[in-house]
Amino acid sequence: MNKKNKKAMIILGISIILTLVIVVGLIVYINNKKYEYNLLEISESDREYYKLEVNGKYGVISKNGECIVEPTYSSLDIPNPTKEIFIVSQDGRNYNAIDTNGNKLFSEYESVEAIGISTISSNIPYEKSVLKYKKAGLYGIMDLSGKEITKNIYNSITNIDYKEGNLKVEQNGEFGVININGTTLIKPEYESIIADGYYNEETKYEDAGFVLRIKTDEGYRFGYANKKGKIILDPLYNEVNRIIEYEGEDVYLITAKNGRYGVIKNGKEMLKNEYSEINFASANNLLIVQKDKAQGVIDMNGNNIIPIDYDNIIIGGKYINAKKGEETVIFDENGNNLNTDIISYDQVTDDLAIIIDNKNKYNIVDKLGNKKLKNEYTYIQDFDNKYFIVTKDGKTGIIDSDEKIIVELKYNAIQKIDNTNALQAIIDGRTDIIGEDMKVSEGIQNGNVLVKESYIKLYSETDMKYYNFNGKEISYKEVKGDNKLYASKKNGKWGLVNSNGDVIVNYEYDMVTEQNGNVAGVKQNGKWRIVNTEGKFETDKEYEIPWLDVTFLGKYYKTNNDVGTIIYSGIN
Repeated sequence: MNKKNKKAMIILGISIILTLVIVVGLIVYINNKKYEYNLLEISESDREYYKLEVNGKYGVISKNGECIVEPTYSSLDIPNPTKEIFIVSQDGRNYNAIDTNGNKLFSEYESVEAIGISTISSNIPYEKSVLKYKKAGLYGIMDLSGKEITKNIYNSITNIDYKEGNLKVEQNGEFGVININGTTLIKPEYESIIADGYYNEETKYEDAGFVLRIKTDEGYRFGYANKKGKIILDPLYNEVNRIIEYEGEDVYLITAKNGRYGVIKNGKEMLKNEYSEINFASANNLLIVQKDKAQGVIDMNGNNIIPIDYDNIIIGGKYINAKKGEETVIFDENGNNLNTDIISYDQVTDDLAIIIDNKNKYNIVDKLGNKKLKNEYTYIQDFDNKYFIVTKDGKTGIIDSDEKIIVELKYNAIQKIDNTNALQAIIDGRTDIIGEDMKVSEGIQNGNVLVKESYIKLYSETDMKYYNFNGKEISYKEVKGDNKLYASKKNGKWGLVNSNGDVIVNYEYDMVTEQNGNVAGVKQNGKWRIVNTEGKFETDKEYEIPWLDVTFLGKYYKTNNDVGTIIYSGIN
């Protein structure tokens, strides 16, 4: 699997997990009565509205903590969290659109439902949101203002996973595809339609096509339509699967007929259905093919690279490991017999690559294949195509391509901090920060790393430090220069100071939070209280909050843990 698709899958896997498991606790005090709230969405984006739950009923809360829609509905959707329109139901069957005052919108329709906003499989941008309306027992789509995009001519309209901006429509038990502009892409002539799942970082799912299914007397048969809905493969096959890991404009489909596999390239047969198995190697865009028990390699133009004569073939980087009996032969990606001990090859730059030999030892080679390092390492990872994170004898450090030690090999682990130019290094439970200049900044014990909008926060239950994205330590004042309160530590205790360094809250607390809005939090004896920018307590209430990272969201503050706990502050 290529790096882009790995990242996409990682990104996709994370979206699926958050959607399925996030449960955010919220305690709200209204008229001195305590209610348990579950805030179902929480983010620091441009969202204005969030869905909330009270005892199995749903409503809407603003980012400022105001209850916009009372939690009285059995279900509720927010098509676009920047717009004042919500889809509600009292019985889970009949859906209506309402505004922030609870007034019913589009009353001329039998029902109005949200569609095209988000599914478990894809996160569709807000601007691609449309509504599904029902009139005379049939469905059409309209925009958020109520303008009809299509007539009510469909028996059903549903989202298509992995295909943003496209909808599956049903007429008389058969399915087709339209886009959110109402254009028909595929006529409703099929028993089933799904997207092929192709993804890249630039176009997201836009280049994905569609797998089509019909039902025949002999069973199901599959075909394929491209991203524009053009049928490029009639439904004649037992299986059709796109090679989604392939990077490039060409569309490759692995097809099956009568238990034998072949390959279609851009709608034309490249390999006949005569193979017992076909697998794609994304590292070098090659196909491992099998006939009965013998394996070989074919390139993406259908040319034989390695004859189908080996018991097992493993492709690592640019090298191909082919085993026959007790003999192992190493080929390059062009099929040349190399007779080498290299089993994996990962290109870093035009001139350098990381290799692994048959003893699982790592090294760096130049473009001629010459080894650059004298020592043997158990792990090598490049950083910024300039430095290399290496492990030897259980200790990790950083070297350059000439094996000059840049960071001493003494750490338990070193890894890149995502979306920054910095690294975090662990030694005996302490987390240090390594900048892009390779200078080490001593961190804190049991530290956690959190990447914020413009800085890195390193924190524990008793300490915190700040760094820019290049790994240079900075003050909180440099991070939040417009604040009136700044976290400050003296003699092992925390307080809050203003921009001039004047003490606003005395140095007597075990921990403090960053200012958010006009308040900050202070912790003493395991409990939190809230102070304003004048250093005064906003409420007498004390809160026991599971510590990880306390931040604020309007009237609420949260801990940045797996469940994202939200506690009402009592501030108006």
